[in-house]
Order: sequence, then C-alpha cells, then structure tokens
Amino acid sequence: MLPVGTPWWLIVTGCLLMIFIGKKLFGGIGAYPAHPVMLTYAMLHISWPQHFDNTKALLHFDWDVPMIDVLQISRTYGQHGEALFSWQDLLMGNQVAAIGNGQILFILLGGILLLLMNAISWHIPTAFILGVVGMSAILNLIDPGLSASPLFHLLSASTLLGAFFLATESTTSPVNPIPMLIYGLLGGVLLVLLRSFSSHIDGIAFTILIINFVAPLVDRITPGIRGMELETHA
Repeated sequence: MLPVGTPWWLIVTGCLLMIFIGKKLFGGIGAYPAHPVMLTYAMLHISWPQHFDNTKALLHFDWDVPMIDVLQISRTYGQHGEALFSWQDLLMGNQVAAIGNGQILFILLGGILLLLMNAISWHIPTAFILGVVGMSAILNLIDPGLSASPLFHLLSASTLLGAFFLATESTTSPVNPIPMLIYGLLGGVLLVLLRSFSSHIDGIAFTILIINFVAPLVDRITPGIRGMELETHA
C-alpha cells in the first residue's frame, strides 16, 4: 500500500509503530481494537503526506499508461476521467497505484482462495463490494462528473484489497453473520464517500479504522437461541 520508492526510514518507522502501538500496546493478537496496519498507515499518512503521492512516486518511470493516480483522475473528472482506462488494464494492474494494491487480478484470486480455504467468510467481502457498487452507482446517477462508475471503483486502488484482506481481519471484524453484512456494507459505502468528498484520494485506511470501531456495536446483534424456550406447566 506504500508508493514505489518509499524511503526506508518510513518503512522502519511504520513497522515499529505497527508492532508496539498497533499490537503490543493492546496485548497482541486478539486484543487490539483497530487493524494495526491501517492504524500505522493512517499515522504515517498524516505525519508525512508528501511521501504518499503515487503519481509523484512514478513520475520518472516510462510506462505505457496514463501516469496519474486513477482515483485522482476520477476524483477530478468523474466518469469522463475513467474513459482513459479500459477495465482490462485496470484488472491486470496497468494503473498508477501503490506497490501492490493495484494488482487487482492477483488480489481477486487471493481473495477467492481465502474463501475456498474457509480462511474468511463470504459475508464481509460480498457486503463490502455491494456497498461500493451501490454507493458509487447512486453518486454516478446523481452527477457523473462527481463519481466514476461502480466497475471503475471496484478495479482501482485498494477496493478489493480492503474487501478480502483488510476488512476481514479476524481480531477487528464481527463474528456473527448479520453484523458481518452490516459491517461490510458500511465499509463499502464509506470508502466511496471518502473517495468522493474527503481530502484523501483512496481513503481505505480510514474506512477500515471507522468500521473497526463500529464492529463491537453491530456484533451485539446475535442470533436467537432456539430449543431453550420455557415450558408452560398446567
């Protein structure tokens, strides 16, 4: 998720923050309230925003794609900006993004593998994707110049990474099916809203952090217990 050419000291700082503040401070795996990687990413982004410009990081590369962050284009020109890219190019990772979050096809394959291995439940990724599609479709209908199409949002930057790998992190996500659906849907909606109206081009880190803090609330919705009804005696 870091741009190409990120300085080494920023990576080392991020690792230390993630281990000692993101995890150990709260007691380690199973105890932290927020995704350690996303918490660290947000801290680094706020502290050194000059190092998080994907377009600037690839400025001197000779690559046969429009050399500007795809979300920056869609943010500026909406549906008209996405015309510069084909969905095939976006799927194959031919886009200006971070080191790995733009490798959409491989992220999708990895997410499907996690589902097949039962490492994650289908509820959160499905609801997250539906939230992205639904919110982007609504904004696109209201003003095509404001938001790109749902397909563009799905195939750009960290959308699928968030759906399959970040939102599903076991310590910070709900454990019951209905809360999982609410959690994922909220994440997808928030991601599109942050991309469209906040100062952050992607917004995935802040999306994950917000829904992390909502998780304990929605997880209070628990399935009813059957077979334990009180008997009525005559």
